[in-house]
Amino acid sequence: MKFGVILPNYGAGSSRLAVVDTALAAEKLAFDSVWTTDHLALPESESAAYSPILEALTTLAYLAGSTGRIKLGVSALVLPQRSPLEVAKEVATLDVLSGGRAMLAVGIGWSQGEYANLGQAFKNRGARMDEAIQVLRTAWRGSRIVDYQGRHYTVENAVFAPGPVQAGGPLLWVAGNSAKALRRAVMLSDGWHPTSMPPAELERMLRVVRPLLQNRPFNIAPRLEIAFEPAEGTSPALSGSAEQMVEQIQTYRQAGVNYIVLSFQAESQPAREKAMRRFAAEVMPRLAG
Repeated sequence: MKFGVILPNYGAGSSRLAVVDTALAAEKLAFDSVWTTDHLALPESESAAYSPILEALTTLAYLAGSTGRIKLGVSALVLPQRSPLEVAKEVATLDVLSGGRAMLAVGIGWSQGEYANLGQAFKNRGARMDEAIQVLRTAWRGSRIVDYQGRHYTVENAVFAPGPVQAGGPLLWVAGNSAKALRRAVMLSDGWHPTSMPPAELERMLRVVRPLLQNRPFNIAPRLEIAFEPAEGTSPALSGSAEQMVEQIQTYRQAGVNYIVLSFQAESQPAREKAMRRFAAEVMPRLAG
C-alpha cells in the first residue's frame, strides 16, 4: 500500500509556505507522493471551498526544485476544459524538471459555469475526455513528432520535445466515482481515482471490470479524508485511533485498493504536520508490503 498527501493549495489555509512545508514534511516522512487540487475559474457561487487556489501544475513545477524524491501529481486535473496537447507539454516539462516524478489524475469536472468561463463546451466533455487522454498518450510515447486525428482534436506534425523522462509518460489515472469513469480508467489509463467512496461500493464496482483488468498493473487509488480527531459534524473515511485506521485501510485493501491519496483534515499547518507524523509513525509501518 502506498500513500500520497493532498497539498493545501486551495481553501482558507492555503499559502506558499503551507504548500512547501507540507511537501517537505511528506518527503521526509516517506510518503510516496503529494497532490494539488485543480480549479481555474469557478463561478463565485461554487467557489467557497476552493478559494483562494494556487494553479495546480504551476505549483508542482515550483515544488520540483525544492523536493528530490517525492512524486508530484494533480488530483484531479479537469482535462476537457484545456487543450490536451498543452497539458501533455506541461506535464512532460514537469517530468523533465523533476527528474521523472510527475503523476496525473484527470477528470471531466462538474461545474458547467467553470467550463463556460473557459470557453469550453460542457455537454460533450465525456467524449472529448476520451480523445484528450489519447492525445496525452500519443504525445508521451517517445516520438519527436505528434500526429493525432480524432473527432474533437487534431494534431498534425507537431514537434514535441523534450518528451517525459518516464518511459511511456507519467502514471495517468482517471478520476470520478461513476461506472463510466471506472470503465474509462480501465480502458485508457493506469488507475482509477475515485473520491470518498466506501470500500463496499468500491468492491462492488470493481467486480464488474475485473475480467478487463486481468493481471496487468493498475492502481485503485481513492482520495480519502482523514482525521485522528474529526471536526464536529464531519465523517472522514479514515478516522479514530491508529489501530482503527489500520483496520479501515485493511478493509479498503481487501476491496482492491493499493494506493490512497490522503486529505488530512486540519485547522492549521502545525496540526496538519502533526497528523502526518502520527500517520507515518503509527499507521504506515503496519501496512507495508
